[in-house]
Amino acid sequence: MNLPLLLETDPVTYLIGDGAIEKSATRLSQFNRIIVIMDENVEKHCLPVFKQKIPSINIYGIITIISGEENKSIHQLIYIWNELTRLNVGRDDLIINLGGGVVTDIAGMAAATFKRGVQFMNIPTTLLGMVDAAIGGKTGIDFAKFKNQVGLFINPACVIIDPVFLRTLEKPHWQSGFAEVMKYGLIMDKELWFKLEGSNYLDISDWNKIIIKAAKDKIDIVRFDVFEKGMRKNLNFGHTVGHAIESYYLKSGNPVTHGIAIAAGMICEGWISSRIFKVECSNLENVIEMIDKNFQRLDFTDGDIPRIMELMKQDKKIRGNKHKLSLIKKIGKAVHDIEINDDLIMQSLEFYIKRKKCEK
Repeated sequence: MNLPLLLETDPVTYLIGDGAIEKSATRLSQFNRIIVIMDENVEKHCLPVFKQKIPSINIYGIITIISGEENKSIHQLIYIWNELTRLNVGRDDLIINLGGGVVTDIAGMAAATFKRGVQFMNIPTTLLGMVDAAIGGKTGIDFAKFKNQVGLFINPACVIIDPVFLRTLEKPHWQSGFAEVMKYGLIMDKELWFKLEGSNYLDISDWNKIIIKAAKDKIDIVRFDVFEKGMRKNLNFGHTVGHAIESYYLKSGNPVTHGIAIAAGMICEGWISSRIFKVECSNLENVIEMIDKNFQRLDFTDGDIPRIMELMKQDKKIRGNKHKLSLIKKIGKAVHDIEINDDLIMQSLEFYIKRKKCEK
């Protein structure tokens, strides 16, 4: 078996690949008290795997939260703070955030704010967490049913990424992470894109290599642009429209996974890219075909577009009431801060609904 990849960056250490959990044992043994934050699904399916891989670990306390994006709320954040208080957690203890994006987002924010900062480690258990959510220091909660409306940038001391947990995943969570993997191929890694093109996520066998490559892609960006002032904005491709769609379904009481919303956003923003940068028709069709091969289309209609546009006004990337999108100029090359008017965004949503072919 290949050894996991060790990346020592400032200020985060990354251990990525098969066997990463076992390799983290020495690091974890330095702490007298370890508190694990997870949701009920992770406690059932992943905590036993974690304990099996490191039988010597001494877990002082467990905080179990309720799973689901709809529960990434101020109420659950307060619950975590109360539990940390009950356990008398101090700044020399270690918090392990074991779970997917919801866990690392809210638990990271809890750790960063409790007693002005308790050190924490992210151990993602979903594909989305492994290639995206656990990397880059973004933490936060949804507020007023707007996604990630309140939060802060704070890096964990360490991120341990081990594909062993993927065996516990249900299909929607595999799929959700695959949207972000595809995104890296489109914005910066054409080698990855061409490796994936034509594949269905269910047919991929060598996830270890794909996870290492995708995780490195994100690490390469965020280590040089922590606060999203420049090139990190390229990671937002698909997310301006995608987050508005995700918020629309969250507010409707029928939430969809992050991945399926971002897949829709990538079709819309891919179409906008083709209009702004004359992305070749064949490339756009290949992107749409690849997304449709892995994601079902959402069922919103023309009548829902005004509400989605209204929700987009809450996007954190808006500057001076102008939409600033990250778009692709070609496969593997993205640009950011491209000002796009409302009409073009609405047309992209119409394009998504009507499933039009690329116009020559």
